[in-house]
Parts: sequence; structure tokens; C-alpha cells
Amino acid sequence: MIEVLSSIADSALALFDSLPIFLTIAAFFCSLLAAILGQGGGLILMTILAGHFPTHALIPIHATIQASSNGSRAFMGIPHIKWPIILPVIVGTIIGALIITPFIPSINWQWLQGIIALFILWMTWGKSLALSKKFKGALTSLGLLQGALGMALGATGPLGNALLLKYGLNKHELVASNAVIMFSSHVIKILLFSLAGTQLIHYWQSILILCIASILGSVIGSPLRHKLPERIFFPLFKIVLTLLALRMLFNAL
Repeated sequence: MIEVLSSIADSALALFDSLPIFLTIAAFFCSLLAAILGQGGGLILMTILAGHFPTHALIPIHATIQASSNGSRAFMGIPHIKWPIILPVIVGTIIGALIITPFIPSINWQWLQGIIALFILWMTWGKSLALSKKFKGALTSLGLLQGALGMALGATGPLGNALLLKYGLNKHELVASNAVIMFSSHVIKILLFSLAGTQLIHYWQSILILCIASILGSVIGSPLRHKLPERIFFPLFKIVLTLLALRMLFNAL
């Protein structure tokens, strides 16, 4: 029995030796941030992972880690999920991802980031706030954008949050609902990239550790959100959303 436990411990240590501790800590804190404020972690993690994984595998690896983060966050917030709002988004996400996949190599995504950033800023601070709710296809259109942009940009959570912010959700409904949307988006990316030939099995050790770290971030961060008053949550939410949009705009320029 002792030999078996020792073998398991040695295997676990070997896994961590194969991955920089910095990435594990980063995955944990990015997920923690997303669990508290509902956003920010995905874009930050994408930037960090870009320096450690090859370009062709970056988005599906990021999608796998984020699926564990968003999935665990959604699971912990099941009572708060607003299904009537997010189901049209999920349908649009599937359609958007399927449509855009054949065209990914020929699209200039850099300038498109700038347009999306301006859209996020307008949805967050603009005065024409009723447009998204009056437009019956707004949620499905959001899904189309999520699915299409997610295949190339990786992290598109701020786009969904900018629109969901207009539906009068409380902080738990906002975080849990967007977590389901992003979980669906990431799962679709994983499937499509796998069908296209990306071999995630080559990175299973790193993915496993980072997924565990992300889940722990959700488990610890979600209760912390309950202690954050909504009068503080929503101003912080908008500030983080604005900073993420400005970062996208800077990258585009």
C-alpha cells in the first residue's frame, strides 16, 4: 500500500515538474478573478499561455482550461442560471463556430478586435441601452459572434457580459449565465479543433494540472462573490470590462 501511494506521489510530482509553477498559479488566480467578477480571467490567461504553447494548439488548450473554469463556475451557480436568456446565445454560438471555421485562415482578426472593443465600450457606457433588448435577435446574434470570434480570438467573455449587463441580472445571475455561455463556446472550440487535427493528447499533463488549478479557483472564488455587495460589484464589473475592451483595442492598433 505504501509503495502504491509513493508511486502516485512520484507521478504527481513528475506532472508538476513538467509544467512551470507560474502557469499553475496563473490559472488559479485567473479563475479566481472570473469567479468573483465573472470576467477577466480568460483574456489574461490567453496572454500568459501564448508564451508557453505553440500557436496551433494555443486556442484549443486555452479552451479546455477555460471549459473547466467556466463549467465549475456554472455548476456552482446552477440556481442562478437564466436559461431563457442564454439558450438562444448557445444556439447562435454553435452556428457561428460552424460557419466561420472554413474561413479562419483568410480573415484579418486584428482589426476585428478593435471593432469588438468599441462595441463592448458602447454597450457598457453608451446611452442607447434599450437597443439590445428591443432587437429580438440580439441574443442569437451574440451567439453567432461568440462562436465565430471565439474560434480565432479565444477569449470572448467580455462580449457576452456587455450584452447580458442590459438584462437586469443580479451579480450571481450574470456570472452564472455567462459561465454557461462560455463553457458551451469552449466545448465547441475543442470539438472543432480536434476534428481539424489538433492533438491535445500531447499536452494532457499540462492541461490536467491547469484544469485542476482553474476548478480550485472557481471553488474558492465563488463564495467570495457572495461577500461582495452589488453596489461595489457592478462598478468593478464595468471597470474590468472597460479595461479588457481597451486592451483589445490596443492590440488591434
